[in-house]
Amino acid sequence: MITSTRKVALAVAALTATVPGLAVVGGSVAAESTQSRSHHSSADPRLAGGHTVVVSGLDNPRQLAWANNGDLLVAEAGHGSYGKKGTCFSGPEGTNCVGFSGKVSRIGHPATASNRKPHRIARGFVSGAGKDGSFAVGSDGVDQGPLGKIYVQETYVPPEGRLGGVQGRQSGKLLDVHKGIVANISAFEFAHNPDGEILDTDPYAVLALKDHQLVADAAGDDILRVQGGNLSVWALLPGDTAKVDPVPTSLARGPNGNIYVGTLYSLAPHKARLLRYSPNGHLQKSWFGFTSVTGVAVGAHGSVYVSQLFAGCPPGPPSPTCLPGRVTRIAPDGTRHTIKVPFPAGLAVRNGHLYVSAWSISPSRGVANMAPPGQVWRIG
Repeated sequence: MITSTRKVALAVAALTATVPGLAVVGGSVAAESTQSRSHHSSADPRLAGGHTVVVSGLDNPRQLAWANNGDLLVAEAGHGSYGKKGTCFSGPEGTNCVGFSGKVSRIGHPATASNRKPHRIARGFVSGAGKDGSFAVGSDGVDQGPLGKIYVQETYVPPEGRLGGVQGRQSGKLLDVHKGIVANISAFEFAHNPDGEILDTDPYAVLALKDHQLVADAAGDDILRVQGGNLSVWALLPGDTAKVDPVPTSLARGPNGNIYVGTLYSLAPHKARLLRYSPNGHLQKSWFGFTSVTGVAVGAHGSVYVSQLFAGCPPGPPSPTCLPGRVTRIAPDGTRHTIKVPFPAGLAVRNGHLYVSAWSISPSRGVANMAPPGQVWRIG
């Protein structure tokens, strides 16, 4: 659950703790920069104008995915145990408290919804977080396959985190929405160690395709293919893994079947990458210059959208005047346009609207005076 690559969560925690005046961003979404105007006419949202809060009160919202009936699915990583006695452990990266607070929510008619409360369709997934419930890891990924099965990707729980009745049954597994085990993702890392580096695993995102699923193991630096419960390496991510880990966090399928992968690239500013693979796992193209990618979506007309969890603030100590988080659109002609979204994660796009998990590091009751509850925004 808390591995060396989970420093992303702890870094956000440290940042937020130093910004006591962190205020809720409301009203409109302001454009930060536009390199040039795209001349491509399409129905893909251009990240212009304001935003609508579709749902608030979410519990560390992460991956977004389309249900087969057009509803929007939200993976909620939970809030750990809110510091319940006997559920917390201390490690090299801080105190973490574990519990069964992970969830999956469904948003009906997302194109017209506003200010709704979450509608949970599944609960009881393992979650680990700080005592205030922020920066959780748990049921981080969700997607529905063409045949109707909903898949949930659960994080890895280290032995020291199995407290307060939390066992290892869900740990590192690809599950169905009823918590049935589809595949043991973390066990594959421990048995095969595909990247040849230190053994480490943190399965984070899932993409459900026609006859198989793809899972991004953030700590394993690879994408695994799951077919009938059998696992194989679909792609090893490029990067100097002896120095900097790629850390895949997000998956999306393009309209032509190509697969897009977003990476944290060990949080190095402006070093994160967006990668495009063929359906068979061959690297086709890379985009550079991002910071901590945590979500990817592809529009029907060729635009690609990227969430950047930490982007937008100057290097150095956190500033109370700069709220991290940016979402970037890469137009079909390659130009980029970026807007401010606080701590964005999962993305989904359809019918001229972009949906984003905002305040993705916040539990359902928010964080004191520093952050509101997790939300899903609609842009465009």
